Amino acid sequence: MGYAPTPWLRRQRARYHYRQALTLVRKGNVEAALQTLPQALSDHPCPADVHIELGKIYWQTGDTDTALDHFSAAINLDPTSIRAYGNRGLLQCQRGHDDLALADWQIALHHQPSHALIHYNRGLLHLRRQRYTAAIADFDAAVATNPNLAEAYLHRGQAHEQLGQPAEAARDWELALCNDFNLDQARLKLYSAQQAHRDRLVSQRLEAELGLGNVTIVAQQQNDGLTIQVYRPVGVGINYFTLPDRLRAIIIGWQIDDVQSFDLTAQVKDQDVVEWRGHYKLFQGQPCPPARWHRVLLTAFVIFPPLGIPALACAMNLRQAYQRGDYLTARRASRAIQGLCRAGGIISLTLVTLLVCHWGYQQLSEPPETKALSPVERPTKPLAETDD
Repeated sequence: MGYAPTPWLRRQRARYHYRQALTLVRKGNVEAALQTLPQALSDHPCPADVHIELGKIYWQTGDTDTALDHFSAAINLDPTSIRAYGNRGLLQCQRGHDDLALADWQIALHHQPSHALIHYNRGLLHLRRQRYTAAIADFDAAVATNPNLAEAYLHRGQAHEQLGQPAEAARDWELALCNDFNLDQARLKLYSAQQAHRDRLVSQRLEAELGLGNVTIVAQQQNDGLTIQVYRPVGVGINYFTLPDRLRAIIIGWQIDDVQSFDLTAQVKDQDVVEWRGHYKLFQGQPCPPARWHRVLLTAFVIFPPLGIPALACAMNLRQAYQRGDYLTARRASRAIQGLCRAGGIISLTLVTLLVCHWGYQQLSEPPETKALSPVERPTKPLAETDD
C-alpha cells in the first residue's frame, strides 16, 4: 500500500520545483527549467505565477505563441495579476499588436495606477507611434514612482527633442546620466544637444556682428574648424571678397582656442546654386603675439624670479611656435607670459608692502629713549654751610 502525500507536502514540493526552475533559468539552463516548472502547476498555491514564469521562459526560447497562452492562462486564474497583464502587453507590443498591448496595460494600470514599468513601456509605445505628449505623460508617471529609472529620463528627453524643446531634453539627459553614468546613449544625446546649442549661439553672434540685414548664417563646429553657411535673400548683395576677412576678424576676437580654420559657403535662399565656397586658415597673416621681453626680463631678474623664469621659458618658445605655424600655442604662451609677469609684480608689491608695514610697526612699538636733562633741570648740590 503506497503512501499518499498530504496536501501540505504536495504544496511544499510544488514550491520547491518552482524555486528550482527559477534557479535553473538564472543559470541559463532553460531546457531543464521547462522540465521542472510544469511539475509545480497542479499543487502550487499560486498557479498564475507558474504560468507567468512559463510564459517568460517560452518567450525567451522564441515560442511566443505558447508564451502568450501561458500569460492568458495566468489572467484567467487571476484577473488582477499585474505581472500577467504587463508581460502579455509587452509581448503583444513586440508582435506588433499595439492596440492589444495598450488594452492590457490599461487594465494593469487600473489595478495599480503607479506601476513604473508599465508606464515606461507604454511611454515607449507612444514614442514609437510619435505620440510625444502622451509619451511624456507616461514617463512622468514612471519617474514619479521610480526616480532612479534612467531610461525613462532618456526617452522623455527624446520626446521633448521631437517637440522642439531642447532645454527640457538636455535636462532629462543630464538626469539620465546622474542615475546611470554608463548610459552612453544619453551621453551622446547630451553632447549633441550641447553642440547644437553652441552652434546656435555662434550663428546668432555672427549674424549680429556682421550686420548684413536679412542674411541668415548657420555655423557648425567640427573638430578644429567652423563650417559657415550664408543664405542671402534675393535682392541683398554681399561682397564675398571681403567677407572672409570680416569673419576671420570676428572669430579671432572671440579667442576660441580650438578653432583654426573655417569653411565658407554662400548661396541664395531657397536655391541650390552655390555662389561662393572657400576654405580659410583662421590665423593666416596674423602677426606674432607679443612676447613682452622687457617685462619678462624685469620679472625674471629683478621683480620676482620664481615666476619670471617660467615667463622667460614661454617667451623663448613663443617665436618657435609661431614660425612653425602653431599660432594657438604662440597665443597661449603670450597669455601665460602676461599672467606670470602680472602675478610676479603683484606678489612683489605685496611683499614690499608687508615689509614696510612691519618696519613701521616696529618703529612705533619701540619705547621712547630717555631724554637728556637740560642744565636748568639738573639737581643742584646743596652748598656747604660756612662758619660765617
